[in-house]
This record gives sequence, structure tokens and C-alpha cells, in this order.
Amino acid sequence: MVKGLYTAYTGMVNEQRRMDIATNNLANANSAGFKEQRSVSQSFDDLLGIKIKDLSDAPYTKRNLGIITAGVKLGGTYTNFEQGALKETGNTFDLAINNSIPTTDSNSVRDNMLAGGNGFFATEYGTDEEQNILIKYTRDGNFTVTPDGYLVTSEGNYVLDVNNNRIQINPDLDTAIQPNGNILQDGNQVAQIQVASFDDITLLERYQDNAFIIGDSGATVIGTTAEAAGAQVHQGYLEGSNISVVDEMVNLISIQRAYELNSKVIQTEDDTLDKAVNQLGQM
Repeated sequence: MVKGLYTAYTGMVNEQRRMDIATNNLANANSAGFKEQRSVSQSFDDLLGIKIKDLSDAPYTKRNLGIITAGVKLGGTYTNFEQGALKETGNTFDLAINNSIPTTDSNSVRDNMLAGGNGFFATEYGTDEEQNILIKYTRDGNFTVTPDGYLVTSEGNYVLDVNNNRIQINPDLDTAIQPNGNILQDGNQVAQIQVASFDDITLLERYQDNAFIIGDSGATVIGTTAEAAGAQVHQGYLEGSNISVVDEMVNLISIQRAYELNSKVIQTEDDTLDKAVNQLGQM
């Protein structure tokens, strides 16, 4: 009976964590460039139950009782990198990366989740102890220009060029940004926005909600231009999130029902244990 309580408890904890992930997805449904996070559940290692020292069962030797399941846990999370829809804003420094999405097998979940996702703006968010810049990568192109001409994100992080240098332009001149990321002022190229691509984007580590870092994951930058990423930069557009609100709501309902079922299992086990202790124990 106590084993049943523990198994149901692990189910409730697992569903709570799945709920946290799903609600975070919904909270970011309108965040530019946000990539959906998904989870995988797995069971704990099964145990072999063994009966020992039971004098009521001759010949009083140990014997196998069968497999005992120890419950469920969150096996891990992964990111759906599928490209979101582009939305026109008309703002000069709103930029969206549009990848040439390959034809994929509708049954290949992995291919579909990676379609159009290998291309990221590079931004500087600080320096380490050795004064090397720290870079995070995002699909959120909601940029602005500071009074001294630096191109920055909505958080104030510097946007980097193909050589990992901060981009600085003349804030008083009209600016045109070409599909290859070139920034033109008075017909002259003043910088080229970095569009980083990786050997395996699934190795990227999520940083906060809307960005990724290389970290210790082993991901390698294989290109810093839009051309190398098989992408184009669209001026006056933002990429929406790839969240399906309807799908997430259905997922939330499913999670909530699973949580409630585990809760009922605990209540039933508790009632049974109560009877075993307080009623059978008096006989």
C-alpha cells in the first residue's frame, strides 16, 4: 500500500513539472522568436521483488515475486526549433530570419522540429573573468538603436556582426538592411549582421526563455552569415513563436487530468491503509 502511495506521488510530481513547461510555453506564445519546449517522461528502473524469510510459505526460501515499478520521472526536455510565422511590423530595426525550409517527411518528428531553425542572431550579454565576450543566440529580432548608434536587443544587449564585433551605425541616417544581413547607410555598407548556424542545434542550451548559449554542450558554430545558414534577413518583420495555443491548451487539460487521477489513487490508497490499520488490526 505504501508503495502505491509513492508511485502515485511520483506521477503527481512529474505532471506538475510538465505543467510548468506547458504554462511557460503558453506565457511565451506571443514572444518573438520563442521556441517551444517539450518534455519526456520515463519510468524509474524496475526492481525485482524477492520474498525472503516467510515462515508461512514452506520451504521458507527466498523466491521471486515479480517486477515492481518504482514510478515515473521527468526524463528530460528538448526544444522544437521549427520556424514560426513572420509578422510584418514596418519598423526599421525589426528583423526576422527566414530559413529556406526543406521538404520533410510528415512522419519524421525530428526533421519537422529542426525545419527552418538553424540560424540565430548573436548578441553580447557580458564578459567572463578573462574579459572574453559572452554570446547568446536568439531568433528574436526586436532591435533598437541607442543614441550613440549601437544596435541592441530589447534587453539592451549588443547585436554582433559576422566577426563578433558590436554593430554601430549613424542613428541620424536612413538604414536599409539587405536579405544577406548587410546594413546600408547612404548606399554604403557599414556592417553585416551575424546569422549564426551550428553543426547540431539540438546541442544548444536554453538560456532563460528566449535565447540559447553554447555552454558545455559541444555545439559548434559553422557559419556566421545568412548565406551560410541558408537564410534571409527580412527588415520590418518579426518571427512569431512556434507555439500552437490550441495544442498547448489540450496538453494542459491532459496533464491536469493525469494529476487528478494520481491524486485519487493516493486518496484510495490512504483509505485502504486506514482500514487495514484501524479495522483489520482490531480483529
